[in-house]
Amino acid sequence: MMPVTGRMGRPVIRTKEWITMKKLMAVPAIFLALLFALTACGVSAAQFEEVQASSAALDSEKQELQAQLDTVTAELDAAEAEAKKLREADEQRQAEAKAEEERKAKEKAEQEEEKAKQEAAKKAEKEKANKAKKISKRELAQIVKKPDSYVDKNVIIYARVTQFDAATGLCAFRADVAHAHVGKYDFEHNSYFTAGDGIADCSILDDVLAEDIVQLTATVSGALSYDTQIGGSTTVPQFQIVKIKRL
Repeated sequence: MMPVTGRMGRPVIRTKEWITMKKLMAVPAIFLALLFALTACGVSAAQFEEVQASSAALDSEKQELQAQLDTVTAELDAAEAEAKKLREADEQRQAEAKAEEERKAKEKAEQEEEKAKQEAAKKAEKEKANKAKKISKRELAQIVKKPDSYVDKNVIIYARVTQFDAATGLCAFRADVAHAHVGKYDFEHNSYFTAGDGIADCSILDDVLAEDIVQLTATVSGALSYDTQIGGSTTVPQFQIVKIKRL
């Protein structure tokens, strides 16, 4: 751009450009003034540059320390997170161990309770067996006539097993009974016998088959009605077996 000339041919500098030039001229002046001031205070230019270098070194060291601090902080955060995971895992293990301990204690208590029940049942059966006695022909006839009137009566009777198969199940059979050991075909009263739990737990019947002659220690359970093979129904006395012996 061509300079603007004024009177007498002197160039005229624009105001904005003049201000910029003044600022640029002021920087060396300020620096020189600062340098003269430091010199006046007894600080040489070399000392000033040394201070500047020391300040830069301190800034660099500060940045390095900050980076180390950031690294250590990150490591501490990671360690805390890992410690939290370990605590949670340990708490979970303790909870699982406690639950397992409680389960075992409950299972043990249930087993002890079941054992106590079995022992009580065996004791009751033994007491029934001790109380059982042989009965007369007439007493048996009364039981057959009115079974519900003799519930829980313990008796010793004899029988011929007439049906013991898949239809009766593992723990029950039909038999003709008598008050004494009579001839094979002289057992006169049709009756129904169950043992154990009445379903599958009845080991005392393992050696019993149809047509066996047996001596029974049993408890009267009452009357039982069931359908016959010919389409009718019948009612018979039912007994719970306490002891059985093949003859």
